[in-house]
Amino acid sequence: MVYENGVLTLNLITSVALGVLLLLIGKWLSNKVSFFRNYCIPAPVIGGFGFAIAVWILNGANITITIDKTLGDLFMFIFFVTIGIGGSFALIKKGGKLLFYYLLICWGLAIFQNGLGVALASLLGIDPLLGIASGAAALEGGHGMVAAMAPFIEESGGTGALTVGMAAATYGLVAGSLIGGPLGNWLIKRNNLKIETDEGWNRSLDASEGIKIEDQITVRNVFTLIAVIIIVLGVGTNVARWITDATGFTVPGHVFSLFLGLLFASINSKKQFVEMNRKGIEIISVISLELFLTMAMMNLKIWELYDLALPLIIILLVQTVCIILIAWLVVFRFTGKNYDAALLSAGFIGHGLGATANGLAVMDSITNKYGVISRKAFFIIPVSGSMLIDLVGVPSIVIFTNIFAP
Repeated sequence: MVYENGVLTLNLITSVALGVLLLLIGKWLSNKVSFFRNYCIPAPVIGGFGFAIAVWILNGANITITIDKTLGDLFMFIFFVTIGIGGSFALIKKGGKLLFYYLLICWGLAIFQNGLGVALASLLGIDPLLGIASGAAALEGGHGMVAAMAPFIEESGGTGALTVGMAAATYGLVAGSLIGGPLGNWLIKRNNLKIETDEGWNRSLDASEGIKIEDQITVRNVFTLIAVIIIVLGVGTNVARWITDATGFTVPGHVFSLFLGLLFASINSKKQFVEMNRKGIEIISVISLELFLTMAMMNLKIWELYDLALPLIIILLVQTVCIILIAWLVVFRFTGKNYDAALLSAGFIGHGLGATANGLAVMDSITNKYGVISRKAFFIIPVSGSMLIDLVGVPSIVIFTNIFAP
């Protein structure tokens, strides 16, 4: 750590140590403050945003803090690979037609949010790339996705993408939590739905995907996962660079690695090359996500929002109205127009604006009121929101960014 000429530079170890400390503070606050619990505000957002506010204040006093993002970037790459190896094409088959129809709507939403964001940003006279950052990356993707994609958007010319995206994602968390539950309840009452669900629909996953669910975490299976992640990253990042150089179409290394991981998981589910432990994947995924998201929040430049506040508010309000209409007119109708469909519509608002946790939270509030849990909804929302949406959501962000980059 060095301070010189008004600039405080944190080295790699200090930056990570500070990130871990802020994450722990965020977790403590999330348990103590009811607002954070009620709206499912992630601990990395709480701790990292608090630090960003401090940096903002110091910036006003002409003191700049520079953070080493090296390990933060590595955690981001690891997180993307875990998304890939945690899924497989067998998982989509397991969910049946209902999951596939729901996924089609979610994939369509990702493209729509990006297109609408670009159109509104252009009409409001701001950089179209900021419309992408405040579109699917922030809303359907959430803090983790926007933290991962914002550097790519900024490298493509979208100055301020991280700050705008994080602001949009935070709005989405709150809005999704506030709107999802009331919409689901309104659909149930408006259509006089029977409070019942398909009890024959099995929510549990079996071991046919080639991923062991009940195995304990051991040194052997953790090493296997780490080895797979490192190999996928080594191949994925280099192939992505080769594709970029050969075609001129920018392919981020972490995005290509996600799909390479998915391909490996799908082949491994059939051939059983290695034993993949689901608990281990989840643990590595959560730890890497929380660390890279905390460090991304630490790098927010809040002062970049000064001139963008009004356009961003308009974009987010229009996006909110549109997703409500989609949930009501599309999701509810195409998923059966029954109690399960009402819960899926509520969950769609939750994770379409905020995060998977918000989708589950708003559905839980409805089931607590009516006393009936939908196995369909509580399977489809986390499987879609935490893994399968990214199969189209991430490429759509990359494609839109390449198209509208100056």
